[in-house]
Amino acid sequence: MKMPDGTPFEFWDDTTQYTRVYHVACRHPAACDQNTGTEDRPFATINRAASVLQPGEKAIVHEGVYREWVCPARGGDGPDRMIAYEAAPGGSVCVRGSEVWSADFRPSEGWWIKGGHEKPGPGDPQVWMAGLPAGMFLGYNPFLAANVPAEIWTFTREWRPEEMQQFLLKRGALFVDGRPLEQVFRVSDLARREGAFWVEDPGLRIHLRLWGDADPRGVQFEVTVREQVFAPKEHHLGYIRVSGFHFEHAADGVPVPQRAAVSTTRGHHWIIENNTIRRANAVGLDVGAQDWKSDDADRSGAHVIRGNTISDCGICGLAGATGADHTLVEDNTIERIGGLNVERIWECAGLKFHVCTGGLFRGNVFRHIENACGMWLDVSNRNCRVTGNVFADIESLQGGFYLECSHDLNVIDGNVFWDIRRVGDRGGLGVKVDSGENAVVAHNFFGKVEDFAVSLNLNQADRVIDGRVGLCRRHRVLNNVFARCPRRILLARADDNVSDGNLFDVRNDSVSMRIQYPAPEAVLNLSAWQRYYGLDAHSSQAAVEADFDPENLSLRCRIDGDLPTCQPVEAMHGDARTRPGPCEEAAWTADGSQCCRAFPARGAEGER
Repeated sequence: MKMPDGTPFEFWDDTTQYTRVYHVACRHPAACDQNTGTEDRPFATINRAASVLQPGEKAIVHEGVYREWVCPARGGDGPDRMIAYEAAPGGSVCVRGSEVWSADFRPSEGWWIKGGHEKPGPGDPQVWMAGLPAGMFLGYNPFLAANVPAEIWTFTREWRPEEMQQFLLKRGALFVDGRPLEQVFRVSDLARREGAFWVEDPGLRIHLRLWGDADPRGVQFEVTVREQVFAPKEHHLGYIRVSGFHFEHAADGVPVPQRAAVSTTRGHHWIIENNTIRRANAVGLDVGAQDWKSDDADRSGAHVIRGNTISDCGICGLAGATGADHTLVEDNTIERIGGLNVERIWECAGLKFHVCTGGLFRGNVFRHIENACGMWLDVSNRNCRVTGNVFADIESLQGGFYLECSHDLNVIDGNVFWDIRRVGDRGGLGVKVDSGENAVVAHNFFGKVEDFAVSLNLNQADRVIDGRVGLCRRHRVLNNVFARCPRRILLARADDNVSDGNLFDVRNDSVSMRIQYPAPEAVLNLSAWQRYYGLDAHSSQAAVEADFDPENLSLRCRIDGDLPTCQPVEAMHGDARTRPGPCEEAAWTADGSQCCRAFPARGAEGER
């Protein structure tokens, strides 16, 4: 797989011949941390294995629920001397940041539940209360800690009241048979909401109302008590592999810093594969330097993140605040992100990396996301490739994919964008490239995108990054399909940018193209776009019938009309000012060096 600059991505993997294996099995009748860690005398906790593992050794963790914060004590020495944590096949290995809470509930008292000065009466909502044992919290009580760090208050002075309330909610969560209760801001909110709870200061008493006003006595609850579930305490551990676990119920705070449920803690060369990470208050997984103010980002990165499912996180699924360079992110499913509904803190996304060099993001699925962008590469990204991903059912102030203020070459190719929607009158973009240069948007399928499918804008025209502003120059938009997209392409400027070889749905031709500068903004159809600006000379329009199922990832597409002449992408690091001519039909190659016969035959119907 070639990167935008023409060099191959430097893949690596675990080549360790493990010399010793420890076993952890909390359900084994002989399990004890004083054991030797053999299969017949296993450890009871994963942390016991973490304390003794040396380079070239691994722990196999057997079925069960492990309620602990796993803190690796050391890392490996290289790809051939890694330390591995593996879930044993054949059963679920779940690491949770919660504890079972068997409470002594009684009817709520001491507060005006209705918001006025009326005592509860027959037929009123049934609200209950119970105390949280102080001994449940060892140095960290998420029911006392607010969501938001102090730095958030410096971002804007225009927070809406509902955003302020979300910031001030506590980080703790309650679960009933795995189902979360919703936290409310005021005790009186319980009168209007079932399946909810309210935290009384100082974080040691809960008032709650179950669904259907059920009696909570006798019901078993789980209460989050730990900030993280798998994370070293020491920075910069490397060459650790984590495979096959279920991680859930972390009570982490809104970034920054990024201290996710699962964290490399500024580490390097981790392999995180085939895990399920879910139900984090804020962030599921962090793999960078955790904070853009950190001074050691060069000691992080080069991770392999593959085959994971990350879901139901309040802010972000996968985060890298600088220091995630040369990381491979492939074949992951990231869904149901943004539940805290505070997108205007600008850290909300299925995946968000900052200042990333040489990242390869391929074959991932970003779906069912609200109040968060699908994927976001934030400022000064270089030589990143986003290829073969799916972005579907996303409702965001930004859109499916956002490349922010990046001047160097980055490529977005071979992706599917489907059902990307606005929040109010903002967002809903397929690909948003803001105040940058040298982006290649090629061979993508855009369908049912509410705002511009491709927006190459200058919304931050005065923002100085790396000593200068972005110019919206030398972008290329080549060989894409646009179906059911009422707005197709927005360019900040027409000169020094190339758009060609695209296929547009003829039914969305009116006022579908725009050029921002020079003012006033030019609102165009394809004919004027071609005639007066020389753009999309080899592109065409046809009737495109398309539908996409984000669950089984099937794309059905039927085209009636003339097909465009595909334009060669050539080496992706070529000069965007070179407008290539027509090319022979050729199959798309993995390195992106040839053009693509991106469109099915006329009248064809197929699935992808």
